[in-house]
Amino acid sequence: MNTVPKDFIRIMPDVMREFIRAAFKKAGTTDEGAAHMAHLLVLTDLRGVFSHGTQQTPGYVGMMLEGKVNPQPNVQCIDESPTTAVYDGDGGMGHFASYQAAKTAVKKAKEMGMGAATTRNHFHFGGAGKYTRMAIEEDCVGFAVSCHRFRHSPSGSITTATGASPMSFAIPSGDQPPIVVDMALSMDGGVSFQQCPAAFFKILGLSHISHSLGGFLAGIWLFDQDPDPPRIWEGANQGAFIAAFDVSRFRPIDEFKREVDQHIHEARQMQPAPGYDRADLPGGLEWEREQEWSEIGIPIGEGHQNQLRSVAERVNIPLPF
Repeated sequence: MNTVPKDFIRIMPDVMREFIRAAFKKAGTTDEGAAHMAHLLVLTDLRGVFSHGTQQTPGYVGMMLEGKVNPQPNVQCIDESPTTAVYDGDGGMGHFASYQAAKTAVKKAKEMGMGAATTRNHFHFGGAGKYTRMAIEEDCVGFAVSCHRFRHSPSGSITTATGASPMSFAIPSGDQPPIVVDMALSMDGGVSFQQCPAAFFKILGLSHISHSLGGFLAGIWLFDQDPDPPRIWEGANQGAFIAAFDVSRFRPIDEFKREVDQHIHEARQMQPAPGYDRADLPGGLEWEREQEWSEIGIPIGEGHQNQLRSVAERVNIPLPF
């Protein structure tokens, strides 16, 4: 899903941002909220993570127009300590509450050495990597997970128990691309349990870290009971846990980055994995795409174009192509 399509058109980032901003405005968001969503979704496209970028717009806008997600949430910090914070997303997109949580976690990390924040009562927060990258911009290590409410069925197989929750780690670097792991914790549809049981059990374990931190710790199940009066925003079924650690509290940052750079450089000189034409560590390809596509435009394949076309028709705005 996140490979570059063979046939595509290119759309410049500013043009795409304006289109996405207009779509969210039509869905009822504020000017600031629409610009925020456009910024984060286009940034995700620029890194080639198309699954969580602008082609999510029809679904997000649809949830707002259908009254399932609050287009103008009043995100609030409802509890705070010198190193922690808890945010309520007021039924809106997770991109609002989680962005605030990431900013707060990084701020506390710079002040106290480490910081963490949870979010709840919101919808999808998109790709986890955009929040961990906020940490490396301030020379911190970043960690982020998210989870949605769901129940295991006794009749289902344990092989379906991961819930595809996202997880991301980010490590700052110097001259080399940063190390950024950004993944959904699920098995690829073409890989069976019998083919790779060890990978499945690792993913099962990691996915339940996401459930525990982004779900139970975040408090998303607090909203699963029949409230009085009824809860308005039925799509607000998700939460997140975001943490940051200031590298300089453990090692001088220049020394740390120098060692990380050497490690990344040496890894990139190795022989590629079978079937691939380059050796790289997680985050390197996204870093290169962001630099290049910011200048020449985002490659948008036919399916992606159709997603943009569908939202343009629904809210009656001109296409960006």
